[in-house]
Amino acid sequence: MSPDSYNQIGKETPAKPPEARKGGAAGKSIDKLLTDLKERAKELNCLYEVEEIMSDPALPFEEILRKIVARLPAGWQYPEVCQARIIYEDFVAETDGYRETPWVQHAEILLQDEVVGRISVCYTEERPPADEGPFLKEERKLIN
Repeated sequence: MSPDSYNQIGKETPAKPPEARKGGAAGKSIDKLLTDLKERAKELNCLYEVEEIMSDPALPFEEILRKIVARLPAGWQYPEVCQARIIYEDFVAETDGYRETPWVQHAEILLQDEVVGRISVCYTEERPPADEGPFLKEERKLIN
């Protein structure tokens, strides 16, 4: 094999199957898989960040709630239009400019089977339909 032949190795091997390069059904399904994977990564990062916040024994409880509410929108599909609020008994933590809209998810906070609060996540603008209004089923799992 000549040195020029070695330089050609990999150039002839496509990164995607031919049907994906042409934008066929396989290409669309690969794009969908990549989009889904990116969403799962955002959700996992959100969970890790919340766990990290909650594991800091030096933080007062109210500060924990403030930090969590600030991190929640980043875990949703459309973080640029996402707002969050946590109500725990009489304490309210919410992102700047929070306002409830028609596109909202709620989850109750239970303590020994008693409702002590509520988590709300909403979009400030309409988004395409998904599993639960504009929200993904995985986003529901994040707040439940």
